[in-house]
Amino acid sequence: MKKDSLAGPIIVGLILIVLLPGALLFMVLNAMTVPDGGVLTDCVVSDYVIVGRTSDVNVDYVNAEGKTINARISNGIGSRSVSVGEHVQCYVYEDNPFEVYREPDDDLLPILMFLGAAASLIAGIIIVIKMLLKRGVQGYLIKNGTHGQCTITNVAVKGGGRDGFTQCVCDYSFTDNYGQMHTGKHTFLPNKRISIGNYFPVIYAEKNGKMLSDIIE
Repeated sequence: MKKDSLAGPIIVGLILIVLLPGALLFMVLNAMTVPDGGVLTDCVVSDYVIVGRTSDVNVDYVNAEGKTINARISNGIGSRSVSVGEHVQCYVYEDNPFEVYREPDDDLLPILMFLGAAASLIAGIIIVIKMLLKRGVQGYLIKNGTHGQCTITNVAVKGGGRDGFTQCVCDYSFTDNYGQMHTGKHTFLPNKRISIGNYFPVIYAEKNGKMLSDIIE
C-alpha cells in the first residue's frame, strides 16, 4: 500500500479553485466592464456568426462625420441572440472606431456565472480536503497498520457509459486480532471487476478510538 500522489489534489485544486472560477469571473467582468470615454450609439447588426459557445458580432453605425463605420462588438452579445438588421446600443470610441462595446445586459447571466464560480471554488476546496484527509489516513495506516483479510459485502458500480469507464465502490468487513468485526468502504481502481464475497488484503489501525482501514490493491 502506498499513499496517493500529491499531484491529484494539486491538479484538482488548480482546476476547480483557480482556473475555472478565474475564467468565469474574467468572462463576467469582460462582458460587464465598459471602458470610459465612449459615446452610447445606436448600431445595426451587420454580421452575426456563432462559433461553438461564442459569437462574433459586427455592427454598422454612423459616426459624428456622417460616415458609416463597420465595427466589431468587443465584449460579445452576452446571453442574447440577435439577427442581422437588429438595433443594439453600443459605446463608440474616437480613438478606435472599429471596436465598440455593447451596453451590459441586466439579465441573470452574470449572476449565474458568479454563482458558478463560487460553486466551483467550494466544490474544489471540499474535494481537495477529502483527498488530503484520505492521504493522511493512508500514511497513518502504512506506519501503524496491521495486515489482515476482508470480505466484500456490497458492490456499487458507477459509470458504464459510452466511454466504458466503470468504478466499483464496495463495502467490506474484516475481523481484527481481537476477534472484533469492523466494516469499511473502498473505491477500486477503474474497470476492476469486483463481486460480493471476494477476499482482499486489508490494513487497519486504531486512532483516537476509531478504527481506520483500507483495502490493499
